[in-house]
Amino acid sequence: MNLLKKLQCNDTQFNLCCAFFFTLINSLFIHRSWQLIAPDSLHSWLFAASVPVVLFCGWLMIFSVVNLPWLRKPVLVLLVIGCAASNYFMFTYGAVIDKKMMVSVFETDSHKAAALVTPQLFSWLALLGIIPALLLAVVKVQPARWWHIALTRLVGILAGLLVIILVAAVFYKDYASLFRNNKSVVKMVTPANYISAISRYSKERWLADAHKG
Repeated sequence: MNLLKKLQCNDTQFNLCCAFFFTLINSLFIHRSWQLIAPDSLHSWLFAASVPVVLFCGWLMIFSVVNLPWLRKPVLVLLVIGCAASNYFMFTYGAVIDKKMMVSVFETDSHKAAALVTPQLFSWLALLGIIPALLLAVVKVQPARWWHIALTRLVGILAGLLVIILVAAVFYKDYASLFRNNKSVVKMVTPANYISAISRYSKERWLADAHKG
């Protein structure tokens, strides 16, 4: 009970923790990016170091916008569990999370799908999905005046944007080259990867059903 009482923070701290946590969730993306960069000079080392910084700033901007008080915890719980599943398949099978994978997930033979449901999957989801999701769910966010929340979130958005602009001013060509030559690495960013994949799959199926109708 005393531990639960200690698990409280203000709105800014909660958004910062979410940004940090989702940066950690994307360790596979960061690690793969570092492998591709293969730093061997001061410039490349700084470029590699900027990857998690840019990711953190991006998440901070996103959570400063979408973390609405009445919606944030249910959404975050779903996102964390989804990220755990996404990371499991990327780490275990080297899967690329895109529309083609969604087709395989939703339209594959039931026996093949059942073969993917293993004790390792449940263990992974429990340790890296359900437990972190429960921790997020029990954290109490201290209430504050709406204008104070809006102001601090605006500061967070502007600070994140400023850092990203400064990084882009120095490493824009490096990022452009990295992602142009390695398109699959972008699909490792979660939850963006599976949200985009499900969205594209659903849109394609809806259009197909509409034409049939």
